[in-house]
Amino acid sequence: MLEISGLDVTIGRTPVLEGVDLHVEPGETVAVVGASGSGKSTLARTVLGLHRQDVHVTAQRLRLGDTDLPAPGSKRWRTVRGQRIGYVPQDPGSSLNPVRRIGAQVREALRHSGSADSEREAESRLTEVGLSPDFLKRYPHEVSGGQRQRVLIAMALAGRPGLIVADEPTSALDADVADQVLDTLTSQVGRTSGLLLVTHDLTVVERRADRVVVLDGGRVVESSTSERLVSSPSSSAGRALLAAIPGGRRPAPVPEPRDEVLTARSITKRFGSLPALDAVDLTLHRGETVAVVGPSGSGKSTLARVLVGLTTPDSGTVDTRGRVQLVAQNPFTALDPRWTVRRIIAESLHPSLGLTSDQRAVRVREALDDVGLGRGFADRYPNELSGGQSQRVAIARAVAARPAIVVLDEAVSALDVVSQATVLDILARLQREHGTAYVFVTHDRTVAADIAHRTVEVRRGVATELEVVAT
Repeated sequence: MLEISGLDVTIGRTPVLEGVDLHVEPGETVAVVGASGSGKSTLARTVLGLHRQDVHVTAQRLRLGDTDLPAPGSKRWRTVRGQRIGYVPQDPGSSLNPVRRIGAQVREALRHSGSADSEREAESRLTEVGLSPDFLKRYPHEVSGGQRQRVLIAMALAGRPGLIVADEPTSALDADVADQVLDTLTSQVGRTSGLLLVTHDLTVVERRADRVVVLDGGRVVESSTSERLVSSPSSSAGRALLAAIPGGRRPAPVPEPRDEVLTARSITKRFGSLPALDAVDLTLHRGETVAVVGPSGSGKSTLARVLVGLTTPDSGTVDTRGRVQLVAQNPFTALDPRWTVRRIIAESLHPSLGLTSDQRAVRVREALDDVGLGRGFADRYPNELSGGQSQRVAIARAVAARPAIVVLDEAVSALDVVSQATVLDILARLQREHGTAYVFVTHDRTVAADIAHRTVEVRRGVATELEVVAT
């Protein structure tokens, strides 16, 4: 079905993929894994023909079925995408038009793929992915992240394509919802269609993929069955991915004296008749991390927005002592696409800090070093970054001002396990050095156990402290 041989991709003068070989057979799921910046998303964009003008693509063979894929920028892609290749993007929040109803967007996908765009056909496509017909009348903001991702799957399958490309389709979803989305996606891969699954989650690879390709520095360094990769990887990159799987870390003790830096009392917030938060209490001390866990739609992100002042509660109070910074859930919409990384990070250095221009430049360089990107990223733009790199820039912006409190809303969900472990280590080091306190919102309880001193579960707006992990 999909056959790639000797693929080279260069952006400007920088080689991003070199000599990549890969194939996907009908009825097969092939996973592509690797650290942030390894070339996973570039490979997906190449298969989809979504490159910019400064991208140069060469290959000995780049074919779908018995047809060569078009050159970048060719108008022939209009008859390939949608009809022969379906695409499920990483971010459901920014991939749907917020001012159009879901039904209109599903029918548009049907029309562009050459299928009938009737109301009945749109209802049928939603039913296939486990959504009732009444979702056609809703707007994207009225459904959960998992439901939005199912809508995107329905749209990707509109033309009954032979190949589906899914780029990190579950990275921002809790485990239960992710399983449901993957069940939906893999159930659509039949005898005549294949799935190319870009992911950083080795649990997904083990359970869902027939074969796996490991990328490192733009090259394929390992190609094997999923069972072999998880049990005995042959490449150093594969071993690094396996070794970095969350679990086994413990945070350093909270320093004395335990000064409170945040106190939230009886926080209540409703959206219409639905209670998002119901009399939530939360305290945070200098040098402490409190994890907030719970399923999608439980109120975790609403609590995060209340704590940083972006959402006003219906009742209750939030008292903070010191500067508060937010690392938002979505790395793609959190960064201004018109600004360089240097300017994005410098934005957080408010004049009240009293820094000179030279001191601001030093802080920017230090922040980039802190998150493991290096100073060479300072003049890049967000569209030149991978999802994991974008999230690290967002974290660098938050820590550059040396805040007392950082609220991290799913801040590592878009990262591969190697980058995730690196960021967790960075956060722990900054906490030891500066006494920074974290509210760490996550759907991954294993990650929460790695970093948190206390864990609070939010379910249907009600917060319950689960355990004390460290003192």
